Amino acid sequence: MAEIKNFKIRQTPASIPLTFDSQKCIGCNRCLEACQMDLMIPGEETGTHPLVIYPDECWYCGCCVMECPKDAIKLHHPLMNQTRWVTKESLLGGK
Repeated sequence: MAEIKNFKIRQTPASIPLTFDSQKCIGCNRCLEACQMDLMIPGEETGTHPLVIYPDECWYCGCCVMECPKDAIKLHHPLMNQTRWVTKESLLGGK
């Protein structure tokens, strides 16, 4: 079994918790209404996806994703996308 103590985890916050597929989104704003944290505002034009204005407030609950009737929203959980395993040596500049 490998020694785990030689590795540390580096995490960075997700800057974009949600992405919308413009080809699928019908602009119904059901995701906006389902969001308990009020991250989004309606799109600039009728029929376009909402705009995420408070990305750091996202709880990654997935309510918006489950509410979307067209499966147009993708949730990017920070621990699944931003975690990188690196050696201690690489953090110390190879020392």
